[in-house]
Parts: sequence; structure tokens; C-alpha cells
Amino acid sequence: MNDTQKNRMNQIRQESREDYLEALFLLLKNQNEIRSSDLASFMGFSRASVSQAVLSLERDGFLFMDEKYCLHLTEKGSLAAERTHRKHKFFEKNLVLAGVDPALADREGSRMGHALSNESFERIAAGGMQKEEDLNSL
Repeated sequence: MNDTQKNRMNQIRQESREDYLEALFLLLKNQNEIRSSDLASFMGFSRASVSQAVLSLERDGFLFMDEKYCLHLTEKGSLAAERTHRKHKFFEKNLVLAGVDPALADREGSRMGHALSNESFERIAAGGMQKEEDLNSL
């Protein structure tokens, strides 16, 4: 596998991790006890896929499973999940305001959030974007 392929695989893993963390974050807002099966149902994935992801997230310190097999975000996991959700919703809302269909805005808002570093996102969210007419002078 060449470096480009390795980078793409790492990017896919990162996006997947962020999707799982955001889903768990959203579930935990409404329920106190979340199990892997709840996460699988919410995301539309098989239990086996979710089990593998949970093991990886647990190994990397993003979540832990208690004695009742309930999933909990660690501080590291909570921060990552909140950041991912914030990026997703920021872009989704701005796309809807621009006239994009809400379902498409949801999908593309998620993809846009994955694509940007936290630094770039924070600058955009703080108002660092220029209007199209301002860019014509560059």
C-alpha cells in the first residue's frame, strides 16, 4: 500500500470514528443507558460492525463499557463527539440557509465537518469566511 492509500485509509477511519462518536453523543442526550445494539440500530449498521468499532474506540480511550455493557464517553470521547457534532450542525445550518434541501444539507454538512481541521473550522465559525464578491479582488 502506497502513502496515498494509507492516508486515505486513515481518513476513512477518522471519519468513521467521528460518526460513531457523534451517534453515541446524540443517543446519550436522550437516554442514560446505551448499548452497542442501540448504537447499531441508530446507525443502521450490523451489531458485528458496531462491536468492532466499540472495541477500537475503547482501546483508543474514547469510550468505556460498564459492567452492564452500557457505553459511556470518556472526557476525550465527549470532546471529540461534541466537536464533530458542532462542525456538522454548523455546516448543515448554513447550507439550509443558503437554500440547500435539508436532507442534502445534513449529509454534506457531515462531510464538510470531516474534511476540515479543527483550526480551520474554528476560524470559519468565528467569521473568517469572505463573501464571494470580496474574493474577486484576490
